Order: sequence, then structure tokens, then C-alpha cells
Amino acid sequence: MNMKISGRTLPPSQAGFSLLELVIVCAIMTIVMVAVFNGIDLATQRSQAEQVKVDLTQEGREFVDEFERDLHQAGYPNCRMVATVVAGVSSNCPADYSINPNAAKNSLVAAGLVYVSNTQIVFEGDVDGNGVVDTIRYQLLDSAGNPVPDTAGTLSTATCPCSIQRSQQVKVNGYLPLAQPFAWSQELQNVVNSGVPGGTPPLPYGGGLSIAGNTAWGATNTSYYAAISSFKDYPVFQAYDQFGGIISMPQDLSTGSTLLTCTSSSISCVKSIRLTINLLANGITGVDSKTNVRPVTTLVGDARLVNNVATN
Repeated sequence: MNMKISGRTLPPSQAGFSLLELVIVCAIMTIVMVAVFNGIDLATQRSQAEQVKVDLTQEGREFVDEFERDLHQAGYPNCRMVATVVAGVSSNCPADYSINPNAAKNSLVAAGLVYVSNTQIVFEGDVDGNGVVDTIRYQLLDSAGNPVPDTAGTLSTATCPCSIQRSQQVKVNGYLPLAQPFAWSQELQNVVNSGVPGGTPPLPYGGGLSIAGNTAWGATNTSYYAAISSFKDYPVFQAYDQFGGIISMPQDLSTGSTLLTCTSSSISCVKSIRLTINLLANGITGVDSKTNVRPVTTLVGDARLVNNVATN
């Protein structure tokens, strides 16, 4: 008897990926993912860097705007406005208040611009519009908190980043403007320009303090701050006459000066003050993680003195 054993028919072999193909696909996917993540990381770094610049600009802009508002009120109210109601204030009221010290000492009278240099400015005015005269001071301080010299050629071991501080105090009756008390209440930090121009005519650049300190990653000022040294020589304050010419500073106007009186016959008078601030980002939180540098932002504000025009 013949017996036939039938076997189970095997299905045809199924197609699949070889090991080499899988390796190639994985390599391509890795390259693509690396490129995507690098792009995301770069975009994040750039966004953070731009946000640092925006924050710097906003911080500095608020300070500059306040300076402009303050200076617009310098000299208001003047002695002509109160001459008829305040004893001891002469009706003959020149801008040169050294001729009329009673007016300068009176707490109801704003003496206007008192002292101006490339690193400091002092003036009086009703800056809040509340009828009270205030004495305003802006002063550039070095990294140790000391006033920056305001005379060209002055030797100094001081360094920046510096700070600009502001004082606003109600004027005390019976004291001349430069003898008025002051107390710093506002501060703008990481200012790197501190120039004190020299020469004849006064040069707009020069004499800025060295920039010191270390970066967040340990680099010294020698290897890093040389990149931003060009920002240090520009003066914080500059004064201009009615023709746009730069006025030599410092000027102590409390001793009397024709620079206070702007008339049709004036040769030169202080007509506007410019504030220039070069702000350096914070050394810890403001470092650009892509370039490893701290951004610098420049802000400029111009304020005209509207209350130093004398009548003929």
C-alpha cells in the first residue's frame, strides 16, 4: 500500500529592511534632528540676546526721559515771577544770580542751571509741577562709588562700569544752590562712558576711565573689554550754545556767567544739554550665550533750557 504524506505549504518569504538600510536611515534621522535642535537653540539664544538689548534700552530710556523732563523745568519759577510777593527779591532779576543772592537763596525761586560738567549737572526747578522748587543733581560715579573727575587730564585710578545717580531734594530757604542738601534716590548702573574732553576747541571724545572686571566665564578685562573700549571715551553730559557749538566745561555758573543769559546780542549761552549713556549688559544675566559678549546699548537725550532767556 502506497502512503502519501502531504506537507504544509510554506508562505512565500516577506520583504523587509536590511541592517545596512536601517543604519543609514538612523544616521539620516540623527543628522536632521541635530540640525533642528541646533536651529532651535540658536533661535533661543538670539531671542535672549535681543531681549537683553530691549531691557537695556527700556531701562536707559526711562532714565533719559526723566532727565529731559527735569531739565525742561530748570529755572521755573524764576525770580521775576515772585518778585512782587517775596521780600528781598529785586524786580531787577538777572539770570546771573550772583548779583542777586537773595533770589538765589529763596526757596520759592528756582535758580536754574547752577553747575555743569561732563560728569555732573546741578540745577533748580519745579520738576514735579506741584509749586515746590527742587534742587536736582545728576552725578557720574565710578565702580567704587566715588565721583568721577570732571577735569581733563586729572589722574585717576578709578574704573568703570560706572553709575549715574540722581538726587531730588526740596530747596531749603536761606542756602545758595550748591550748598543745598542732596541724597541719591535713583541710580542707573553699568554705564561705561565717562569721557572728559580736552583741548581747544573742546574735543567731543577722550579721557574715559578704563573698564575693569571679569566676565561670567572668567575672561579678564584685557582679553574682553578691549572690544568695547571705544564706548568709554564719550562724555555723559555736553552743553551746546544757541548756534550748536560745544561749550567748554566744567562751568560753575554760581559765580556768575554770561552763559546763563540768552539774548539777541549774546555771543554764546547754554541753550541745550545732551545726555549720552552707553549701557553694558549685566555680567551674569546679560551675556550673549552665542558670542560670549555683553551687549552695549547707546541712548541719547537732548533737553533745551527754556527758562534762561533774559529780557532786554
